[in-house]
Amino acid sequence: MSLNLFSYFAMSECNKYITILYIIYYTKNIISFQAIRLFGLALVAGWITYSHAFVEPIPMPENLVECYEFRTHNISITEIPSQDINMFCITQFLYSTTDLRPQRPIANETILYAQELFRRLVNKHEHHRRTKRQFNPMVRREIRTLSRDEWNTFTARLNELKQRPVGDIYGYDALADIHRLVENSAHNGPNFLGWHRIYLALLEIALGVPVPYWDSSLDYYMDQPTDSIVWTAEFFGNGFGAVEEGPFQWMTPEGVPLVRNIGNDGTLINSDVIAAVLSRRFHRQIVEPSQNPRFSLEVHHNGPHVWMDGQMSAPATAAQDPVFFMHHAFIDYIWSLFRSLQRANGINPEEDYPRTRVRMHQPWDRMIPFGLRNFHGYSNFFESLNVYDPSPRCPDCGGNPYLECGGDRCRSRVALSPSRPSEFGFVGGVPSSFGGQARSQATLQRTGALPIGRRFQAFFRDPRVRGDTMPNAPSNRIRRSVSDNKENVTKDNKDSAQISKPYQNTFVLNGVSNVDLWVFIPVRIIFERPPEIQFESYLIQNGTLVKSSDMFSPAEFKGLKVEIKRKMPATYKKCHVSGSGASKVYVQTDGIDYSGRYKDYAVVDERLPFSSSMTYIGAKNPTEGASQFYMTAYDSCGRVCRPQCLINGIYRPCSGAFRISTSLPKMYGITYEDAVKGIWKKGQGLLSEANASEIPVTFLCEIQSTWPWSP
Repeated sequence: MSLNLFSYFAMSECNKYITILYIIYYTKNIISFQAIRLFGLALVAGWITYSHAFVEPIPMPENLVECYEFRTHNISITEIPSQDINMFCITQFLYSTTDLRPQRPIANETILYAQELFRRLVNKHEHHRRTKRQFNPMVRREIRTLSRDEWNTFTARLNELKQRPVGDIYGYDALADIHRLVENSAHNGPNFLGWHRIYLALLEIALGVPVPYWDSSLDYYMDQPTDSIVWTAEFFGNGFGAVEEGPFQWMTPEGVPLVRNIGNDGTLINSDVIAAVLSRRFHRQIVEPSQNPRFSLEVHHNGPHVWMDGQMSAPATAAQDPVFFMHHAFIDYIWSLFRSLQRANGINPEEDYPRTRVRMHQPWDRMIPFGLRNFHGYSNFFESLNVYDPSPRCPDCGGNPYLECGGDRCRSRVALSPSRPSEFGFVGGVPSSFGGQARSQATLQRTGALPIGRRFQAFFRDPRVRGDTMPNAPSNRIRRSVSDNKENVTKDNKDSAQISKPYQNTFVLNGVSNVDLWVFIPVRIIFERPPEIQFESYLIQNGTLVKSSDMFSPAEFKGLKVEIKRKMPATYKKCHVSGSGASKVYVQTDGIDYSGRYKDYAVVDERLPFSSSMTYIGAKNPTEGASQFYMTAYDSCGRVCRPQCLINGIYRPCSGAFRISTSLPKMYGITYEDAVKGIWKKGQGLLSEANASEIPVTFLCEIQSTWPWSP
């Protein structure tokens, strides 16, 4: 009988006991058959107990390996933040393996409803053609340029659609579900632009009014975009936690509220992004697959999805939040500008559908579920359905009370406290003359699991997602003058620092929201201080304040700034120091064979040469069968951490992919509390340090010279 050690530890606990008995029996140790029988009865009766919780490292999926190798080929880690590569490859993997992950089924009535809306769209314009009546396209305008009546009409019709029965669900939810049909066929390829243009038109047919666009660049140029007036009851509702303010206090078909975690990740769109896209001439240069993501409109579109987080961060659920359609209207606006430039250069946009080898994106592939061919989405006909009013610009931002000029850029005003008016006659961040509703102070701040299937991944990220205030605004951002900063002075001590915001998840797994579907895995973070940062705490030598480095700096960092800068891994542009030392390291799991993502963070101290912290991350409960997931971690500046897995009592480098089962040893908690107690408690007593044998994975967030996925 042969048995290697790894095979032994991979067994269920019951099988281990049986194996031990067989070993004892076959090696002819002195033991009676009656003793063996009694041992087995005790095990079955529960007199000998064991717990179920094995988290086993497995090889990284081949699709991920290939993507990491391709994206980092001949590129140094000093050239691009490793998290940009990481996000891109996780998204590519999830797109290419959709069939592995079950989801809530899409009803036939939902598909028929979308097809009926499409027929109504085509018939409406065919009627104008036959009767030779003049067709007036719908005019889309930036959300902040609408009158209150126009905005209220739009949101009222959205709420009416949300309550209009379609089969077993409602009209808005049915339309949102259509987006789940096209996770492959309308993303990561040329069909992205045309399909979403038609999708927007379907919502307009259902509502009878145009969809306004959200120009997120107007928020990007704020010191803190999370303070924008759009995240008040006057517009989208609150941006942190469950949506409890404004017109979209909705429940999803999964039985959970809309959830947002704005500013934790990703980036909003900025003028440089738009200029880069508009600098190209052919569609093949701005669609996926792209050799240069700087020019990819789809890549840049991902940023606000990830920045908003919650349902918006995953293709399967993104359309459940109506901000989805206003964001996509802005992407369509940029595409319209691009097509106008094509015509100015003698290029017919509808004849410029790119040749591609991407499955389901080739020109003659059928467009799901409309019965068109993909190239039809590029037609001038669908473009003619709408016209766009230009986005507000300085010097007066169109005289809009929700906007202001900072330098030569138009940007959103800050949402103020509900109790104090500003010089603009605002109450609660809303112009009082507009009858705005003050923002509630009771935003839900629960933490938990928001596994909603695979998510959009932003290739580019905003440095301010690390969540700290900006003591020194970067030179190319708008720095407010004293007189220009009056809104910030009157915020009644509102703490807008991202570090103070918990992360809200939805607990949706395979289309069902239930915390019991999840278990919680202890994860340790070991964080090495980045050598380029400096705090305003200095040594004094011989009565002189020495500002060449702060007092916390390791000796080897001092005096090496030029050399460090040359060899340091790339970070997000303008990544800055908090000043307090507190920083976040994010950890997330993505289901490999289930649909769900969990994300949370550990708070580390970046002042110290090394610091350690803990967090507890969700994965699918294996009670109904073992499952697989991929776990990754990255710091607030975009550096991906290396996983170390507990193997036979020793931490060794591993891939970050895991199989979770009900076998021993115990490595997770059935509840969050169980996971915490499992490493910190012995009986009723608190241990002096975490029990390392119960922590299956540690991420080393260290300064590296090679890509974190290198062997």
